Amino acid sequence: MPSESLAIGLFCVDCNTEHPLAYHLNCTRCGGLLEIKYDLERLSEFASPNTSRTGVWRYAAWMPIHQPEHFISLGEQPTPLMPAPRLGAAIGIPKLWIKFEGGLPTGTVKDRSSQTATAAAKQFGFDVIGVVSTGNAASSIATYAARAGLRGAVFCYTRTTPAKMAHIVGVASDAIWYDGSYDDMISVFDEAVDKQWFFDGGATRNPYKQEGKKTVALEIFEQLGRRAPDTMIYPVGMGETLLASQRAWSALKTMSLIEHMPRPVSAQSDEANTIATAWTSGENLQPKDIGYTIAEGTAVGDMGRKGRLTLRRIREQDGAAGCVSDEEILAMQQTIAALEGLWVGPTGTVPVAVAARLAQEKVIDGNAETVCVVTETGLKGDWAPSHVEGERPSLHMIERMLKQDMNP
Repeated sequence: MPSESLAIGLFCVDCNTEHPLAYHLNCTRCGGLLEIKYDLERLSEFASPNTSRTGVWRYAAWMPIHQPEHFISLGEQPTPLMPAPRLGAAIGIPKLWIKFEGGLPTGTVKDRSSQTATAAAKQFGFDVIGVVSTGNAASSIATYAARAGLRGAVFCYTRTTPAKMAHIVGVASDAIWYDGSYDDMISVFDEAVDKQWFFDGGATRNPYKQEGKKTVALEIFEQLGRRAPDTMIYPVGMGETLLASQRAWSALKTMSLIEHMPRPVSAQSDEANTIATAWTSGENLQPKDIGYTIAEGTAVGDMGRKGRLTLRRIREQDGAAGCVSDEEILAMQQTIAALEGLWVGPTGTVPVAVAARLAQEKVIDGNAETVCVVTETGLKGDWAPSHVEGERPSLHMIERMLKQDMNP
């Protein structure tokens, strides 16, 4: 079948050396990270989705997969972009939108990159794909590997939630549970990738994996009537949702399809706040040893080259960064549920909590049109048991409830 992809090569983000469109993980000249180059002149013709397809393949021209028979899908539909007026009023951002990724097949934004990762593994002839994860990426890669008929070799840390663990056990052909942090496991994983024991489904360097996350921006572009918001706030672990989405916004700006790029904002937990610390101080990114945070998707203390690129892009694009405590995350989770009816996981809550803090501190403009990328459902979380007291059914109990003040 003819290729639908307009990917034409790779280029180094540091020295701009170009490489052929092959399975390269580093620049052969300087060792830098690689990104995918597209034919932007032709790509402008494909800024609207192909509605006959599902998932990221609605934007097949924007993806690096040249054989449609390798497209992997579980029937994904565009995720909603919802106005959040009550929540916005409460946190001082009246023009607030939520891009809610919790309705994807495994309940997280990871499904976008898992589609391109598993398709690329097939494209390059691998029968095993691997990933290191704090939870969501493992369940997502394992799910799409099973769908693609590949072995899914996932390495997930033992402190992930029981819901995620059960999901991984159910779908993964091969799973190893590691002690310690993501940072402890990823260096070992990268060594195995270098030996080509499996296709790299990780977040540290493979340019093919994360292209699917560009569709976050492409869908928002469509949903806002072919324009960009003023500000985009992303949860950051390795930074890939921010990097990929901003790549799409940059392409749309280069093609003169939008007037301005959104201002990117990194949102992290206090425990893993390396980007926020560097951005606030104006210094270089410094790794840190991290402990537990309820926002598992942000639990990366050493982002390496990907972190330096994330910080660089934030600075180049007049962005910002912030962080919040686990207590703030849990409080905001309840506020989102009460005011907008969304049950959001902790990592997905981080952008809203950071938005509230940065608006209060005047770091971001509260009057700007702002989109928070809410990356996961709360149904995969790990919560303390609720203690409730029951009572005998009666008409009085209903009457008493209805007379209570229903305002949150």
